[in-house]
Amino acid sequence: MKRWIDDVGTWASSLRFSGFTVVVVVLVLAGIVIVSPSLSTFVQQRREIAELRESVRQSQEAVNEIDAERAKWKDPVYVRSQARDRLFYVMPGETQVNVIDDIVMPIESDEEPDPELSRIPSNWARSLSASFLSAGTTDAPPTDPASAPSDTAPDATDPETDPVDPASPQNPVEETPQ
Repeated sequence: MKRWIDDVGTWASSLRFSGFTVVVVVLVLAGIVIVSPSLSTFVQQRREIAELRESVRQSQEAVNEIDAERAKWKDPVYVRSQARDRLFYVMPGETQVNVIDDIVMPIESDEEPDPELSRIPSNWARSLSASFLSAGTTDAPPTDPASAPSDTAPDATDPETDPVDPASPQNPVEETPQ
């Protein structure tokens, strides 16, 4: 290592600098300082040009795809096939068959449908109309909300809170004859 340092020292002492050498070195350094911003701008612009060319290429591919799609739609056979597929159109005299869920169904079954499953135990429409009509026709006098007591007794028509309902499972109270 010491020998290498001695060699570098010997080489440095052998260099002779003249005024011309100093002027040339200063001019080269000044040229580098002057040209470097322009060079970085040039490199950046070349990168932007490459990105824009790629963007133009992608746009041209999209335009080509759209032109190809437009050319397809000019073909009456393609339009007819799209109408059949998308809108389920058929030509006069044809029969349309649609497969909804491609599930294999058994051809015939030996099981008979249970009549209990298809019978409705009550008429919901009659119950709805009866409830609608009875909601507006009560025997209770109208009460003023301001004069109503805040501590009200439970509603006597509610089977869960009715204390005298003998059929209620919550209140097993039996009536005694008096």
